[in-house]
Amino acid sequence: MRVAVPIMALASLAAAATIMAGDAEDPAATGRDDRAESAIGIEPANRVGKARRPRTPYPAAEQVRAARGIAAASTAPVAFAVIDRDGGLRGFDPDRPFSSASASKAILLAAALRSEGRLAPATRSSLRAMIVFSDNDAADAIYAQVGDAGMSEAARHAGMRDFAPTPGYWGGAQITAADLARFYFRLDRSLAGPDGAWARRLLASVTPSQRWGIPAVAGPRWRLWFKGGWRPPDERENSGPVTHQGALLEHRAGRRIGLAILTELSPYPDGIAMLRRIAGAMLAKRPPPPGG
Repeated sequence: MRVAVPIMALASLAAAATIMAGDAEDPAATGRDDRAESAIGIEPANRVGKARRPRTPYPAAEQVRAARGIAAASTAPVAFAVIDRDGGLRGFDPDRPFSSASASKAILLAAALRSEGRLAPATRSSLRAMIVFSDNDAADAIYAQVGDAGMSEAARHAGMRDFAPTPGYWGGAQITAADLARFYFRLDRSLAGPDGAWARRLLASVTPSQRWGIPAVAGPRWRLWFKGGWRPPDERENSGPVTHQGALLEHRAGRRIGLAILTELSPYPDGIAMLRRIAGAMLAKRPPPPGG
């Protein structure tokens, strides 16, 4: 028996086929997480109301694909995540956990702001050494104040979903690229408090010798707030080499993105080179204006 198909239904099927044949990204393939976007106040890309025009994500789809190709070719685990308001969260293996090394010092900074409110002079001194120069003794002092509970609370407040402390060792905390990108994208909230603006200035003032990776690629058109973490393979009593960076980048044209790149590569030469290659692919094109 033949069944008549309404003309409107055929039109709907044709429209769906057109969309599938285009360059629209599959969330399962891209790592885009609409629930994560909702959790940080981002409307997923292409969800447009009657009074709004489509927006252009940044980085563009081809830039993200190029970065994924670089990460996928690595002989050691590599993950990255990027968040922008028009594109949501995209990346490569963004929920894979990594040992944080000094990348967790940004979370210690957030924890100190939450636990102490107006910071004491001694705390300020330790925080400055910890962030600007990545001083481990200073991080030990802050960790003694806030503990694992303080770090976990600061991570939850920043919208991090998978942060897991390692008792007794701040540098062993487990982080994901998606979570670190969320932390930096919403940096004003992550570092809230009476001294929040001062704390954010620390992340903009990292010493020049540690401005490799993302900062080295970004150039003068981008303002950066960032922190790196690294651990060579020959250090004793650790879980292996890592090279990480998380950053908030704000372009002169107004675009604002959270970016995190995590690797299990030794810093020299492979880890830093990998960060530069991925960041270079992601920032290869000048961004359009926000909402453009």
